[in-house]
Amino acid sequence: MLWTLEPAERDAYLAKESTKMFTKDNWVLVEIACTRSALQFFRAKQAYQIRYKTSIEEDVAYHTSGDVRKLLVPLVSTFRYDGDEVNMMIAKSEAKILHEKMEAKDYNDGDLIRILTTRSKAQISATLNHFKNKFGTSITKYLKEDSDNEYVQLLKSVIKCLTYPEKYFEKVLRQAINKLGTDEWGLTRVVTTRAEFDMERIKEEYLRRNSVPLDRAIAKDTHGDYEDILLALIGHGHA
Repeated sequence: MLWTLEPAERDAYLAKESTKMFTKDNWVLVEIACTRSALQFFRAKQAYQIRYKTSIEEDVAYHTSGDVRKLLVPLVSTFRYDGDEVNMMIAKSEAKILHEKMEAKDYNDGDLIRILTTRSKAQISATLNHFKNKFGTSITKYLKEDSDNEYVQLLKSVIKCLTYPEKYFEKVLRQAINKLGTDEWGLTRVVTTRAEFDMERIKEEYLRRNSVPLDRAIAKDTHGDYEDILLALIGHGHA
């Protein structure tokens, strides 16, 4: 069913499922908002409004609270610049701001959220590279310490999805496959949404991280028609 939908329709459906009471999943919202291009995400938001007669923004705001709402609402409201132009002055000054916030564990700071929810992916990458070069450690290392906090984990996923989506998706796949009783929803979601986009990069990352090709891991863990369609879709990149 997911594969038969257009990408924008599919994202709209996944986002809606993620804001419902019993299938709530803030990670999927982060995934859709941060790994799609600005235009892809905009189209998903249009499809969402046509299909559900509400906006992603209002549903996310209604179904979240506290710091999670403070992060997710601007994240799903944004229309980022999608080009490669980078302002190095801003990268330096904002790396300094981010470092101050990390040192103070001020993870819900307005400026921190502003930078991550409005800057382009190229600008954020430049800022985080400068952060690492100047302060000798990556921003995600700071966030590792508070790994039992859902908000901090979401923040980490935002950064990963914006800067290294293939690493984020590899982890989702690894956890889905390694889970006792495969997490078919996670597996299905990543394969159907990424088959036409960056599946080759995700497969390379999976092999690098697990020393097993993704197709072999899927074949070992699934059966029948479900296995066939997944394997067809991850081979889709060769077509």
